[in-house]
Amino acid sequence: MGYLLHVFQAVSLTFASLAIGTGAQATFDPINFSKSFGLALNTTSGSPQYPKEEDVVLSRSNYQQSSTKPYISLMGVRQLATGVLIFTFAYQGKWTEIATILSIIGILVAGTNDVYLSRAGLQGKGVFHALPGAFISTLAWLIVRMDKKDE
Repeated sequence: MGYLLHVFQAVSLTFASLAIGTGAQATFDPINFSKSFGLALNTTSGSPQYPKEEDVVLSRSNYQQSSTKPYISLMGVRQLATGVLIFTFAYQGKWTEIATILSIIGILVAGTNDVYLSRAGLQGKGVFHALPGAFISTLAWLIVRMDKKDE
């Protein structure tokens, strides 16, 4: 398990660092985070004096943006917490626990990102999430399996 564990440790700590970085960006700068993720928020503003039908749609868009920004920030906190959790477990030497978490996150979260980005017409960004997620999940699953064999 030697070299595979070292590869997994490097991947896990890289993932944790990126989770903290993207989580902080989503928390404190949700508009730019949404742009970098690929699902940019509509940032139009202003209220016309005489609303037309398209202006009512624009008003709904502004409302959705105002309610979406806090939600993106809340999701960012969860991403940030995931990174902190992985660093905490790494400090404690709990690599099998990290592997269990990442085997689930790698498929569930990255796969879901792929589905939604692809539905939005952003297949390239979807694959950008799905492939590393599948790699991380597979590597993590191997660590869990190897740990079970050692018991």
